[in-house]
Amino acid sequence: MVSEKIKMIMKCKGVSNKELAEHLGISPQALSNKFYRDNYSVSELVSILNYLECDLIISSKSDINIIIK
Repeated sequence: MVSEKIKMIMKCKGVSNKELAEHLGISPQALSNKFYRDNYSVSELVSILNYLECDLIISSKSDINIIIK
């Protein structure tokens, strides 16, 4: 689910897997594995979103919002 959103943003911004992998300091294959498993550490996710110039917003049904910039 997260991977699909990241891939969609990458496509819109013209960012390749190779570029993002280089930013993270991993191989394109390792990035593909993360996409397949949909498994990221918090620091990886923050780094990806910073690179893509995006914010992470977490909200709950009880109107609690957490925004990470």
